Amino acid sequence: MNFIFGSASGVGNDLYKIYRNENLDVYGFDKKDSEFTDKVIDLGVINNVDEIVNTIGDHKIDSITYCAGIQDSENISNLFNVNVLSFIEIIKNTNKNFDETIVCGLSSVHSKASNESNIEYASSKSSLESAIRTFSTSANNSYYYFLRLGATDTNLLRENVKDVEKLKKSLPSGELFESREVANLIFTINTEHKKLFNGGHIQIDQGVLSRLATE
Repeated sequence: MNFIFGSASGVGNDLYKIYRNENLDVYGFDKKDSEFTDKVIDLGVINNVDEIVNTIGDHKIDSITYCAGIQDSENISNLFNVNVLSFIEIIKNTNKNFDETIVCGLSSVHSKASNESNIEYASSKSSLESAIRTFSTSANNSYYYFLRLGATDTNLLRENVKDVEKLKKSLPSGELFESREVANLIFTINTEHKKLFNGGHIQIDQGVLSRLATE
């Protein structure tokens, strides 16, 4: 079974569709009910992890892809629960059943270069990266990596970037990445190249970090 957290929209939604189109077993968790949400769950409530673990149960876990993320700095506890702490608890409580399992987490260029208005979000994504690196050192016959994303057309980006057209003009290509492109990359790694990526990361940022600035 392939488990996706954040399956109702963005990269998680496109990844869910790819697994389904390839006739592979897929199960989606999201706070929002949708055609691609098999279980509605709020990752902002850390106690909900027990329910998630029970749902996963004794399924053979082929992959876990953690696409969940929020950028709301008004509730720091909720932000850290969604962006990193629930992920840690999910992995800690399911990895005893891992066998050739691949785990992917979606990070952000903000983990490396951000601004004062986004410090909470940036810190949560840095913590997610650290957790994935640490999990990758465990000897449990499985693989962990993260994608550090920037300039990808998702709901989260459009909700938090004031001027999307200005952002586009600042990019070498003049265009945002499509979330389906990112989902296709994750699917390929998860199904064909997982042994190459334990402890590693892929940075997809359109050159944003090279300019040492984010919107």
